[in-house]
Amino acid sequence: MADPLDARLDLNLRVADLEASIAWYSRVFGTEPIYRGVDRSKGGKSVSMACFRLGGVKLWLLPAAGTEQGRQRIGVALMTRQPLAPLRAELASRGAMFDDAEVSGFPVEPDGVRRGQDAEFFYLLDPDGHRIEYCRTFPAEGQTA
Repeated sequence: MADPLDARLDLNLRVADLEASIAWYSRVFGTEPIYRGVDRSKGGKSVSMACFRLGGVKLWLLPAAGTEQGRQRIGVALMTRQPLAPLRAELASRGAMFDDAEVSGFPVEPDGVRRGQDAEFFYLLDPDGHRIEYCRTFPAEGQTA
Protein backbone atom coordinates (compact mmCIF):
# COMPACT_ATOMS: atom_id res chain seq x y z
CA MET A 1 0.00 0.00 0.00
CA ALA A 2 1.40 3.42 -0.95
CA ASP A 3 1.96 5.76 2.01
CA PRO A 4 0.83 9.30 1.10
CA LEU A 5 2.87 10.69 3.99
CA ASP A 6 6.14 9.31 2.60
CA ALA A 7 6.84 12.79 1.29
CA ARG A 8 8.34 16.09 2.36
CA LEU A 9 6.60 19.44 2.23
CA ASP A 10 7.86 22.05 -0.24
CA LEU A 11 6.19 25.39 -0.96
CA ASN A 12 6.11 26.94 -4.43
CA LEU A 13 5.82 30.71 -4.71
CA ARG A 14 5.09 32.33 -8.07
CA VAL A 15 6.96 35.62 -8.23
CA ALA A 16 6.80 38.56 -10.65
CA ASP A 17 10.59 39.11 -10.78
CA LEU A 18 12.70 36.05 -9.94
CA GLU A 19 16.02 37.89 -9.55
CA ALA A 20 14.49 40.60 -7.34
CA SER A 21 12.84 37.94 -5.17
CA ILE A 22 16.10 35.99 -4.83
CA ALA A 23 17.88 39.18 -3.73
CA TRP A 24 15.10 39.98 -1.22
CA TYR A 25 15.06 36.49 0.34
CA SER A 26 18.87 36.48 0.53
CA ARG A 27 18.97 39.91 2.19
CA VAL A 28 16.05 39.47 4.59
CA PHE A 29 16.81 35.91 5.73
CA GLY A 30 20.59 36.21 5.49
CA THR A 31 21.05 33.10 3.36
CA GLU A 32 21.72 32.24 -0.24
CA PRO A 33 19.64 29.84 -2.30
CA ILE A 34 20.48 26.17 -1.77
CA TYR A 35 19.69 25.61 -5.45
CA ARG A 36 19.51 27.74 -8.58
CA GLY A 37 18.71 26.11 -11.87
CA VAL A 38 16.08 25.34 -14.42
CA ASP A 39 13.11 23.04 -14.81
CA ARG A 40 12.84 21.54 -18.29
CA SER A 41 9.65 19.54 -17.75
CA LYS A 42 7.43 21.49 -20.11
CA GLY A 43 8.44 20.40 -23.59
CA GLY A 44 12.13 20.86 -22.85
CA LYS A 45 11.65 24.63 -22.34
CA SER A 46 13.86 25.87 -19.50
CA VAL A 47 12.20 27.80 -16.67
CA SER A 48 14.56 29.40 -14.13
CA MET A 49 13.97 28.75 -10.44
CA ALA A 50 15.65 29.03 -7.07
CA CYS A 51 15.21 27.23 -3.77
CA PHE A 52 15.76 28.42 -0.20
CA ARG A 53 15.54 26.30 2.95
CA LEU A 54 13.62 28.30 5.54
CA GLY A 55 12.53 26.76 8.82
CA GLY A 56 13.28 23.28 7.51
CA VAL A 57 10.95 23.71 4.51
CA LYS A 58 12.13 24.15 0.93
CA LEU A 59 10.71 27.34 -0.57
CA TRP A 60 10.84 27.29 -4.38
CA LEU A 61 10.67 30.59 -6.25
CA LEU A 62 9.29 30.26 -9.77
CA PRO A 63 8.34 32.95 -12.30
CA ALA A 64 4.64 33.76 -12.52
CA ALA A 65 4.65 35.16 -16.07
CA GLY A 66 3.56 32.75 -18.77
CA THR A 67 2.33 30.01 -16.46
CA GLU A 68 -1.15 28.63 -16.19
CA GLN A 69 -0.83 28.89 -12.42
CA GLY A 70 0.06 32.58 -12.39
CA ARG A 71 -3.09 33.31 -10.39
CA GLN A 72 -2.19 30.71 -7.77
CA ARG A 73 0.62 32.51 -5.99
CA ILE A 74 1.29 29.84 -3.32
CA GLY A 75 1.37 26.13 -4.01
CA VAL A 76 1.81 23.20 -1.65
CA ALA A 77 3.93 20.42 -3.09
CA LEU A 78 4.52 17.06 -1.46
CA MET A 79 7.77 15.73 -2.89
CA THR A 80 8.21 11.97 -2.88
CA ARG A 81 10.54 9.35 -4.31
CA GLN A 82 7.82 6.75 -4.79
CA PRO A 83 6.18 6.19 -8.19
CA LEU A 84 3.06 8.30 -8.42
CA ALA A 85 0.63 5.99 -10.24
CA PRO A 86 0.25 3.55 -7.28
CA LEU A 87 0.10 6.48 -4.85
CA ARG A 88 -2.68 8.17 -6.84
CA ALA A 89 -4.61 4.87 -6.96
CA GLU A 90 -4.27 4.49 -3.18
CA LEU A 91 -5.47 8.05 -2.57
CA ALA A 92 -8.41 7.49 -4.93
CA SER A 93 -9.36 4.37 -2.96
CA ARG A 94 -9.48 6.59 0.14
CA GLY A 95 -11.91 8.99 -1.53
CA ALA A 96 -9.50 11.67 -2.78
CA MET A 97 -10.60 14.10 -5.49
CA PHE A 98 -8.18 15.16 -8.22
CA ASP A 99 -7.74 18.18 -10.47
CA ASP A 100 -7.33 16.75 -13.96
CA ALA A 101 -8.11 20.02 -15.74
CA GLU A 102 -6.05 20.71 -18.84
CA VAL A 103 -2.52 21.97 -18.26
CA SER A 104 -0.86 22.93 -21.53
CA GLY A 105 1.97 20.54 -22.34
CA PHE A 106 1.14 18.10 -19.54
CA PRO A 107 -1.71 15.78 -20.51
CA VAL A 108 -3.05 13.39 -17.90
CA GLU A 109 -1.84 9.89 -18.74
CA PRO A 110 -4.19 6.87 -18.40
CA ASP A 111 -2.79 6.22 -14.89
CA GLY A 112 -3.79 9.77 -13.85
CA VAL A 113 -0.24 11.12 -13.71
CA ARG A 114 1.24 13.97 -15.77
CA ARG A 115 4.83 13.50 -16.95
CA GLY A 116 7.47 15.91 -18.13
CA GLN A 117 11.14 15.59 -18.90
CA ASP A 118 12.28 16.14 -15.29
CA ALA A 119 9.36 15.01 -13.14
CA GLU A 120 5.91 13.48 -12.84
CA PHE A 121 3.04 14.97 -10.84
CA PHE A 122 -0.67 15.07 -10.11
CA TYR A 123 -2.97 17.46 -8.26
CA LEU A 124 -5.18 16.50 -5.33
CA LEU A 125 -8.06 18.73 -4.22
CA ASP A 126 -9.07 19.22 -0.61
CA PRO A 127 -12.77 19.78 0.27
CA ASP A 128 -12.33 23.57 -0.20
CA GLY A 129 -10.75 23.18 -3.62
CA HIS A 130 -7.17 23.89 -2.50
CA ARG A 131 -4.80 22.17 -4.87
CA ILE A 132 -2.03 20.00 -3.41
CA GLU A 133 0.61 18.72 -5.79
CA TYR A 134 2.33 15.36 -5.43
CA CYS A 135 5.59 15.39 -7.37
CA ARG A 136 8.43 12.98 -8.03
CA THR A 137 11.52 14.25 -9.80
CA PHE A 138 13.49 11.98 -12.08
CA PRO A 139 17.22 11.53 -11.45
CA ALA A 140 19.45 13.63 -13.65
CA GLU A 141 21.27 11.70 -16.35
CA GLY A 142 24.02 9.64 -14.75
CA GLN A 143 22.52 9.89 -11.22
CA THR A 144 20.45 7.40 -9.25
CA ALA A 145 17.32 8.25 -7.29
